Order: sequence, then C-alpha cells, then structure tokens
Amino acid sequence: MNRRKDGTTYTEEMTITPVTHGVGNNVETQFIAIMQDTTERRRAQDAMAESERRYRSLFDSNPLPTWLFARKSLKFLAVNEAAIRHYGFSRLEFLAMTIADIRPEADTPSLLKATAKRIYSLQEATTWKHRKKDGTIIEVEIVAHEMDFQGIDAELVAVHDVTERKDAERTNLLAAIVDSAADAIISKSLEGVITSWNKGAEQMFGYSAKEAVDRHITLIIPPDRRDEEATILERVKRGDHIENFETVRFRKDGTQLYISLTVSPVKDGAGRIVGASKVARDITERKRGLEALREAEEKYRAIFDESVVGIFQVAADGRPLRVNRAYAEIHGYDSPEQLLAEVSNVALQIFVDPRRMDELGHALDEVGAVRGTEVEVQRRDGTRRFVRANVRAVRDKDGNIALREGTVEDITDRKVAEERVQFLAYYDALTGLPNRSLLQDRLAKALAAARRQENKLALLYLDLDRFKDINDSLGHSVGDLFLQEVAERLKTWAREQDTVARLGGDEFLIMLTHVKDAPDAAVAAERLMDAMTAEFVVQGHPLNIGCSIGISIFPEHGADADHLIKNADAAMYGAKENGRNNFRFFTKEMNAQVLERLTLENSLRLALDRKELFLMYQPQIEIATGRITGLEALLRWQHPELGLVPPDKFIRIAENSGQIIAIGEWVLRTACSQSRRWQDAGLSAVTVAVNVSAVQFRQEGFCELIRRVLDETGLAPQCLELELTESLLLANADVTFSVIQELKAIGLSVAIDDFGTGYSSFNYLRQFRVSKIKIDRSFIKDVALNPDDAAITSAIISMAKSLKLKVIAEGVENEAQMSFLRTHQCDEIQGYYFSKPLTVDKIPDKLRGDIPEPHLRANSSGGQT
Repeated sequence: MNRRKDGTTYTEEMTITPVTHGVGNNVETQFIAIMQDTTERRRAQDAMAESERRYRSLFDSNPLPTWLFARKSLKFLAVNEAAIRHYGFSRLEFLAMTIADIRPEADTPSLLKATAKRIYSLQEATTWKHRKKDGTIIEVEIVAHEMDFQGIDAELVAVHDVTERKDAERTNLLAAIVDSAADAIISKSLEGVITSWNKGAEQMFGYSAKEAVDRHITLIIPPDRRDEEATILERVKRGDHIENFETVRFRKDGTQLYISLTVSPVKDGAGRIVGASKVARDITERKRGLEALREAEEKYRAIFDESVVGIFQVAADGRPLRVNRAYAEIHGYDSPEQLLAEVSNVALQIFVDPRRMDELGHALDEVGAVRGTEVEVQRRDGTRRFVRANVRAVRDKDGNIALREGTVEDITDRKVAEERVQFLAYYDALTGLPNRSLLQDRLAKALAAARRQENKLALLYLDLDRFKDINDSLGHSVGDLFLQEVAERLKTWAREQDTVARLGGDEFLIMLTHVKDAPDAAVAAERLMDAMTAEFVVQGHPLNIGCSIGISIFPEHGADADHLIKNADAAMYGAKENGRNNFRFFTKEMNAQVLERLTLENSLRLALDRKELFLMYQPQIEIATGRITGLEALLRWQHPELGLVPPDKFIRIAENSGQIIAIGEWVLRTACSQSRRWQDAGLSAVTVAVNVSAVQFRQEGFCELIRRVLDETGLAPQCLELELTESLLLANADVTFSVIQELKAIGLSVAIDDFGTGYSSFNYLRQFRVSKIKIDRSFIKDVALNPDDAAITSAIISMAKSLKLKVIAEGVENEAQMSFLRTHQCDEIQGYYFSKPLTVDKIPDKLRGDIPEPHLRANSSGGQT
C-alpha cells in the first residue's frame, strides 16, 4: 500500500521484465519495471468477501433447513445447521450425498424431471417427500431459486416440514367422512372399550356418542354372542382382517339387529396393534325377508329341490318354466337357474332326437300322459344320458295344453352296465380289440368259409419283445397306455377283413383270410414288424420295441382253431429263441421247445423247496495288487432230470412268472449268510455282489428287505454290493433315485452290471452316484483285436475315472485282455483268467491263496455267470 502526495492511500502491483543487450562477452542485462494501480479491484474483492460473509451468516442462521446443490450432479454444495439438525445427517455426510439420497426411491423420476426445468425466479412452494437419516419419511414444502455458486450451476432450496399439518388435514378429512357415513363406524381398545362412535352408530344402535364412548362394547352385544366377540378380539390382536361377518346386536330399546361386520386392526405410529375398527351395516330387513321366504318355501323345497328324481314343468312350446336341482344335474347344469337361463326349448336343446319329443307330444295329446318311456338326452357338455320319463299334459279351461310336467330318472348307469357286460363278453376291456371269445367265433366262421372255398387262412401270433421292461421301469399305467397304442397301430395296419384280437398281456393274434400261400403270410409278417418297430411316444417317453411273430397256416398247421392258435404260439416262442424281433413258421421242433419251456416253468416252482438251486461265487480281482476284493454270487439250478440248467434259460422264466421275487430273496439271504460264515471262520472280509432283478427292485419294501436280511445274517452293509442293470436305472428315474439313495444311506455300494449294452448314458451315472460299473464281456472278448471294442472300453474307463467310479471288466480270459485293461488303468477284473466260478467249499482256499491262479487257461471257454 502506498500514499499519494495528497495523503490518500492506494495499492499497486509491479511487473519487472529483464531486457538483454550486446553479444558475446559484452552482454548487458537491464530490467524494466511497470507499476499498475489495483486500488479499485482490491476494493471490489473486499466488498465481495464482506458480502459472502454476510450471506454465509444469513444462510447458516436461517431457521429453515436450507441447502445448495449442483443441478447437473445433484450433489450437495452447502447445507445450514437447521438442515443438519432436522435431517440427522452431519455436514460431511450431506456433502458426500446427492439430493436423490434424501428422496424415496420411487420419487427419482419426478426429481430428475423437476431439476431439468430452469427456474428464472423464486419458485412457488411445492410439496415433496424427504427421508431423514433414521428412515422417517416426512412431507415438505420447498422453495427454490437458481444461482451461480463459485462458477457452478446451482439451486438454492429452503425446506418447510409440513408433515404434521398434512396429517392433521387427512385426519380431519377422514373424521368428516367417518362421521357422515351411513354405516356404523366404531373404534375400540384391545380391552373392548369403545373409543369412537360415529353418527351412523348413533342412528343404528340408538346410543349417542356420549353414552357409548368409554363403555365396553358388550353394551350392544347379546350375552350369547360374547364368546364370539372375544374370538374377534383375539383375531384382531393377531393382525387378522375380518370381512362381511354376519351376526346379531341389540339396540338401546332392546330390539335385535342383524348386521354385517367388517373388523380391522388399528395400529399406532410404531406399528403396534392398539385397538380395532369396526364397520357395521344393518341387514335386518334383508335377513327377515329371507327368513320369511325360507319359511314359506320350506315345504315345497323338501319335495321339489331335495328330490333325487328330476322334476320339471315346460310350456307348450317347449320352454322350461321350472326345474329342480336333480333335473338340472341330470342334464349337466350346475343349478336350475343355469339351465333356465341357457335352455330356450327343451326338445331342441336337450333331446338327442327332437322327433322323439314330437312322438311324446302326440301321445300326450291323445292319452294325456306317458309313463316309463326311455329317452336319450344330451347334457350341457355334449355327453349323453338315458332317462326314464313320466309326463302328463296340463290343459287350460279351453282344453288346450298349457304346459307339460313330470319326472325324469337317470338310468344311464344301468344302460351302460348292460352295454358293458355285452362288450366285455366279446371285447378286451383295455384295448377294445376282440377278445379270445370273439376271435374263436370269427375264426370258426372263417375256417368254415375257407374249407368251402378251398382257401388258406393264416394266424399271426404276436408277442412284444421286452414289454416287461416297460412295466418294470415306467410302471403298469404307462404299460397299459402303451398296449393301447399298440392296439391302435395294429388296427391301422390290418385290412378290413382281418381280425386283430388281444389274447392277454402283451400277446395279440391277427387272423388273415384269403391267403394264397406261405410267402403271402411272410410278407404280411414283415410289414407288421416294420409297423411295430417304428417309435412309440407314451406320456412323453419315446419307446422303441420289437415283436416276435409265430405263424400257422390252415390247413397245413392245423384243421381247427385250437390247433392253429397253439401252433402259432409255439412258432412265436421259436422266434423269441432265435434272437427276437423276427418271425417263424410252425414246425414240430418248435412244439418240442414249447413243451420244454412249460416243463421248466412248472419245475422251477418247486426248485426252491426241493433245494435244487445253489450259488457259486466268482472272485473279483484288483489289477494293481492281484488281491481278491469281492465275490459275485451266481445262481445255478441242478434239475433232477435235465441236469444243470443255464441261467439264461430259467432266469427269464422266473421273471415272467413272478417267481423271481422269492428266488431273489433266497439268493440275497444265502449270499449274506455265507459271507458272514466265512468272516466268522477267520477269512478276510470281502464284498459279496448280488444281482438284483428289475422285478425285485421295484417291489414294495425292497429296502426294508435289505435291512432285515443284513440284521438277521449279521453282515455289515459295506460287505454287500447290489448289481443293477442300466435299463432299470433309467426307468422311472425319480423312484429309482429315491431307492438308491436309501440303499446308500444303509451303507451298501451299488454297481451297474453289463454296462455298455443298454442306454450307456453318462448323465444318469452322475445323477445316481453309483459306486462301480461293470464293462460287459461282449466288449472285453475282442478288446485286444477289435479297434471299436478297444475304443469303447477305453472311453468307459476314462469316463468312470472322471466321475471317480471304480471299473471292473467281466469275462477276462487271456493275457492280451489283461494287458489292455492294465494299460488303461481298469481297477478290477472278473473272469477265467483268474478264476472260474467256485463252489462254496473252494472259496476259503482261494481267499487264503492256496489255489494257484490259472493263467494257463487263457483260452478256456465257458460262461462267466
């Protein structure tokens, strides 16, 4: 600061600039100083600072919450002390927030829309909702004005909290509405004390508000309804809302009122239930009118409405005038009112044949009444019923028919039963195809015609291959639906003159007439097999199934129906024995095979009791150590006349006849008992593996049977392994999963037998979490020679390893197979390479290692099961 000559002071700024002259060593630098008077600028800055100080004082001392926020970012730029106190946020918290943070989330779109508008003058107060730090929502009126704050486009906002005022306005409005309502509106405490009583309540119950308030609600409640009121209060305390509850109350003069009551809980500001609000509507007149009507109609209703017989009145033109509920229900209507509203002419809309109604009309004209006539009527949904009708004509004074009235009785069940009996006598109940009786009748007539005309006739006896797997896996309901689909396909395939009959189970017989020779029948059989091998879809399940067909021809294979059917049956079994999904003509050799099968089935029924069944055990070896890790129990049958019967012959018979249940339980119990005896004799404990049939697995209580056998034999669960087939696992997956989970919970391990021959889906392995898979011997046989078998086997082992499953190979017979499996890290083997199946007495020596490994029998033949 400097002083002038006249004594006044001023401020100045000096700018010094260097200037250089000369060259080389004769360089000289000089400085030029420029003085500038800055007095006015400094005075303006001081004035601005003073103004800002006064503004800050005014801003901070404002009793209303006030703030500045940036219009673009919505961030708070400044807040006063009133805002900090009122909203509960500190100044630092405010300055870290945007105005959206104090607004309910639902208001954000409105906020953005409002801040987008320019404000050119002081804004008229508008109402918004704000949120305090503690979460309380308040209503506020704000005034705002745009301003430049340190170069930022900002908005100055002053806030006035109007929450209490708004609440009061709403309360006053609600009070006015309540007081002017025609219904009685009453509030009471949780103890039942009346706290409010509107004019509607005064008019309805006769008590003034002064007389009612602070008295107990029992003032208007009859003594026999007090328990009801206590129940209402209990429900209110739980927060229940009660609507349209009809009850009885007393007026001041003692008269009774019927009211419809709606009750709601009343809560305080903290959300606690502190009382109840009731809205009562007087329904006395309506109730009394209904009561009078009910009394007047009681006698008539007992006769008319409650009758099990349909009663009706119709006008002369067929328009229904009056019907009872039974009549409406007979014709498929939910109520008499519905029928009267929808039916304009009985004859045209209910009677199947309106001409029948005309006949009844003529009879009524002539006789005056019709009794016991049977009529077919059409129900509302289009279905038909049979009724027995009794009708009479009612005439006016001039003798003209004014209306018809009478009764109808539904006799459909009787008619259907009669038709059903007739149908079942000649047709199969499941498929609708002719049964054996109708087939025999048609076959006898066809044979007689063939003899006269010297024609040939062919019978195709069809049996579905592996249909039992569908029943066992997907259940009998799906099996029945599948048989119906088969029947439809057979009917489509057959000619009009042919007969397709169901003989029972999955066996069908097709009679072909006018056959020229055997090749004709063969062509028909091939077409039939093609039709049956096409995919079926039943309840979303894609099913592929083949069939075996036996053919007998008249007259070569029989002269009468019985012989032709029997011989076609024998030919069918011959087709099954030759690989299934083919057809065979009847021969004498086939007849011998059928007799053998019947002999086996009958003998098998006695095999258990005669102790002809026994078990052998084949060791399972760990490749890495050569140690015996398990024994598979293998069922054998020593027939007294036929000798040793192979399992592949009698196991299928046992499953088809149902004997597998008893045999399977015997195998399970015998194997577990023997394993326990070996352990008691001091031999090392190894797992005993038992094959489980699908029939056995699906039986009710299978898991309970396992528990019982383990308990009775004393065998530890971890010493038992159950071997299941792939098809068994995939069928009815939910049930299978549940059973396997229960078996694993018991402590058993579960293995998949013959893996690779079925669906071979890796997904179900992950789903069911089995312990082990057994590679089928068909892949092992040529695994060292056939690249396809080698690729499949190595893929199975690799996949199992990735799922942490053990792998055992069946049918290992030579060193080449063993080497391949060892190279690909298969875990275990089973087969003649190590040991053939052994009798019970040979197992102890094998477990002790006293029997040498028969590696020299690498080329041995013989079954492994």
